[in-house]
Amino acid sequence: MKNSYKSINMLRNKRVKTVQPDIWGLEVSKQGELVTGGCSTVQLANIYGTPLHVVDEKRLMLTAREFVKSLHDNYPGKVSVHFAFKCNSVPGVVKIVQQAGLKAEVMSEYELKLALQLGFHGKDIIINGPFKPDGLLSMCLENGVRYIVIDSLTELFRLNRICEMLKKEADILLRVNPDYIPKGMNQGSATGSRKGCAFGLDLKGGEVNRALDELEKLDNIHFHGFHFHVGTGIFKPDDYRKALDCLQQLVVHSRKCGLRIRVFDIGGGLAAYTTREMTTFEMLIYQAWERMPKAPASKIKFTFSDFAKAVTKGLEKLFKPDEIPELIVEPGRSIASSNQLLLLSVHQVKERPGLRKWLITDGGIGTVTMPTFYEYHEMFLCNNIHRPRTERVTITGPVCFASDIVYRNKKMPVIHPGEVLAIMDSGAYFTSWESSFGFPRPAIVTVADGKHRLIRKRESFDDMIVRDQFKL
Repeated sequence: MKNSYKSINMLRNKRVKTVQPDIWGLEVSKQGELVTGGCSTVQLANIYGTPLHVVDEKRLMLTAREFVKSLHDNYPGKVSVHFAFKCNSVPGVVKIVQQAGLKAEVMSEYELKLALQLGFHGKDIIINGPFKPDGLLSMCLENGVRYIVIDSLTELFRLNRICEMLKKEADILLRVNPDYIPKGMNQGSATGSRKGCAFGLDLKGGEVNRALDELEKLDNIHFHGFHFHVGTGIFKPDDYRKALDCLQQLVVHSRKCGLRIRVFDIGGGLAAYTTREMTTFEMLIYQAWERMPKAPASKIKFTFSDFAKAVTKGLEKLFKPDEIPELIVEPGRSIASSNQLLLLSVHQVKERPGLRKWLITDGGIGTVTMPTFYEYHEMFLCNNIHRPRTERVTITGPVCFASDIVYRNKKMPVIHPGEVLAIMDSGAYFTSWESSFGFPRPAIVTVADGKHRLIRKRESFDDMIVRDQFKL
């Protein structure tokens, strides 16, 4: 099992010609079965049923710790790392990253309540997002949330009103839309786009400067710094430096207003190197002509240290050594994605000669695999990892509609009913997107040192109707 937990940064530096399971810390048994955390994926499927999420507990802990360490090793100021709950809010997963030293970044009343219940103190929590009703803002104040990230002028004024009503004070960061889009990013992921995304205060339109001017009149609101988030699945760490370059005039204006920038929150968005979002062009080609993009894991190009150095370079350009602000980062995907996989069972194989072959599985886009619609994820046959990939198939889910597609035109081995498939990188947004579309939501287990532990039971029929009121 030694190779399963080798340094994540070492794996990121690896160059491979074909995608191999060891990139995810997986092993192969003598029988050719895929093994994670010392446990056979085939046996896990037999014990717990499928669909089934499997979390590599030790590797998740290692990834989280290496992320934090890379920042501390490279950034000259204070560092605070907050795990993005929206990426994976499964309590058992969050507890692991919490033990690794990460704090919480939340976006809703549900996530805030969950963070508090899991033992995060208010000072460990940042609240983000474009939709913060009065009840949520009040809850933040009552629980002493460290920073409320302000998304608009309207939200700023509402928060001040609530502070006056509750006789509370609020510490805030202003979210800035820098109008920076990393090259090749899917338009649906470009949260730093001024035209394409409503998030944040409009920098070029002068909205940020108006907010800074208004802060002088709001006695209950205490400004600490800025926040931005330019997108998700970022493979080039230098994109963070370029985004910071867009904020030079803003830093200058803040000084003129007499405001000290104590904190700079650069959001999240750093990619998991083993998967990636398709570009807009790739999505068009894939959906129209079923041509899949190349596997990202064959061209690993960056490390956590590369990311930390790029961010450090960007902030050192904006601030003098004695003005370096606290750096806050909100990773999600880069921590959780590659340390969780999803097991599906093949129910039946259908072939129409001269047309195509379908693998019908017990999990699809309608239930558990939504991210495969817009992201590339590798797949393996758990029963026999050595079986050669000799044919192209369309892999579907169990829901009765034609678009319940896991993958189109995917090159796979010859597969038989009853065999088990593993979709890699299910740690980011798979559980967030899952639904009870005619089928129960899956169980989740953790594995470590050959042992497995249930952290979420499979949804039951009673669970699925617990909110309904009806008479028999």
